[in-house]
Amino acid sequence: MHRDAQVTMVMGRNGTGKSYLAHTIIKAMKERVIVITLNGEPAIWRQYEEIDITKKESWKFKKGIKQVYYMRQEKDTMKYIHKYFRDGIIVFDDCRGYLTSNVDSDIYLKRLLIDFRHKMLDLFFVFHAPTDVPPRIWAFYRTAFIGATDAIFPKSRIQTDSAERIIAAQKKVNAAFRKALARGDNSHYGLFVRVRP
Repeated sequence: MHRDAQVTMVMGRNGTGKSYLAHTIIKAMKERVIVITLNGEPAIWRQYEEIDITKKESWKFKKGIKQVYYMRQEKDTMKYIHKYFRDGIIVFDDCRGYLTSNVDSDIYLKRLLIDFRHKMLDLFFVFHAPTDVPPRIWAFYRTAFIGATDAIFPKSRIQTDSAERIIAAQKKVNAAFRKALARGDNSHYGLFVRVRP
């Protein structure tokens, strides 16, 4: 069966359920997955084995979720991922901690963005505010899950035709989040609005 590799954005403040949503989606996809975290956080990923990205044999798994700690190899992390990983899903969780604001400053991140379709890689970026990812990544997204965040999408900085829909989704989910939070029944967790370009 044919599938198109795509970029998915999951945005929201702390405690909105971003990682939980990403985890739920990737589990349902039943593909091989690597989750990049700065140092093993958030807790939802701790149940998964960390791999040694410098060893080619670490990449031979066919199914399941493996974890990559960015801090182990720092800047070389993207180099090893680009070199060894294809036909799967990459989750960049809490990526503001390790992605730079300019895609061009990390040649291997740039190459992943150029090659993701050819390598059949689905990319999930999980972050708190629109500017936590390099602006050029927004040009690639196919689906965005917008959770509550006070940082409104900056149309002047991030050029995308769907900016107005993203802002409308932010306002809608922010209002629902405030009401749910005021009720104190934990119904604020997992509130997202899906936006497509």
